[in-house]
Amino acid sequence: MHPALHPGSPPPADDQDVEFVLRAVPELAFFPEVAACVPAVPATGHWPPGRDAFAGHDLDDLRAHVLQGLTALGERAERERSGGLAFLVRTLTYFLVGPAALPAVEHPLLVALLLRGAARAHEGVDTPLEIARAMDRWG
Repeated sequence: MHPALHPGSPPPADDQDVEFVLRAVPELAFFPEVAACVPAVPATGHWPPGRDAFAGHDLDDLRAHVLQGLTALGERAERERSGGLAFLVRTLTYFLVGPAALPAVEHPLLVALLLRGAARAHEGVDTPLEIARAMDRWG
């Protein structure tokens, strides 16, 4: 597990810590609170798919389910006193709803979940490491 997601982890103290914590988003997509949000994605012939593979998909339901998952993760962060997890929940929620909302294909957690949905059709790639690699190539 990424160190920032452990119980008792401190919140980020500077920009370098923020970057380190943000690298945990692909792993966060495997937490039970949001793993249930992984959408069914039609199989494509290649891995990883690009953002164009999701053009035309209505992702409003995904956004609503992820918001519920983030709420549950916020409760977990509080119970476990995980500053890293709490920071991620606040940041990802901020960019999920309201005036700062990103398009679904730009929101890190939504992208990770979309990639997990696509990964299920490709053996051996539904792992945090492979999702992180695919996110690095996203575009």
